[in-house]
Amino acid sequence: MKKKLGYESLYRVNPLTNHVIIDIALDYYLEFFHEWDNAAFKKRDMHPDLAKFLDICSSDIPLRRSLDIMFCIKDGSIDTEKETLIIESFKNYFKSQERAEAKKLKRTLLFGSSLFLIAILLLLVYVIDKAQRQSGVLPALFLEGLLIGGWVFMWEALHMFFFESLEPFLRRKEIRRFLQASLLFRMSNV
Repeated sequence: MKKKLGYESLYRVNPLTNHVIIDIALDYYLEFFHEWDNAAFKKRDMHPDLAKFLDICSSDIPLRRSLDIMFCIKDGSIDTEKETLIIESFKNYFKSQERAEAKKLKRTLLFGSSLFLIAILLLLVYVIDKAQRQSGVLPALFLEGLLIGGWVFMWEALHMFFFESLEPFLRRKEIRRFLQASLLFRMSNV
């Protein structure tokens, strides 16, 4: 028998779809929602502990694997209206998370672009000023300052493009995986 490694030992796999299943046990349907949120049920937020749990589970599972989320309701009977509200709230929560990450990524890329333009400007001024070959300590010091400043701004721009934008980009992929996940419900009398 093949030994399961990593996330495969923690999560079940749906034999029909080959999606990884995240099991969530709820005592009752409304436990899904944040208990301090007094908004109408259609607009209520997901419980923050549940959101953290889903994020932890998602970080265990490679992004290339699709998800099924199985809600196991302990008490009560099947209530399709509440299931619909949970699905709607789940989707709304992750859509708002996706919008926030998109804004964060856009801000990072805009700031990186600004830094890149400043770097190009400083390096351009350096090249133009160096061509004039002014003599003296202060012009040489000014030229070196332009060169160093240009490269510092260039490095920071590249850092923003390639390193700081990576985390929001990966987070958006993770959120999209949640938005594409199937939400399943089952009753448990345990």
